[in-house]
Amino acid sequence: FGMSLPSIFTGAFITETIFGWPGMGQLGVNAIFGYDYPVVMGTTLFSSAMLIIGNLIADILYAMVDPRIKS
Repeated sequence: FGMSLPSIFTGAFITETIFGWPGMGQLGVNAIFGYDYPVVMGTTLFSSAMLIIGNLIADILYAMVDPRIKS
């Protein structure tokens, strides 16, 4: 689950661009083609934050499920 959060966000870029659905993916693609650097940086920051949060949640849940893991 932790490593799949960024791929879900990346999949939104492809899916929303192909089908024309409004959302974060289409916003990111339009920002890239429109040279809107603050929006590109914002979407990059958001996806990297999702990666870090996903890894943190996965590590916490893994420590809760497996009692051999010590914090």
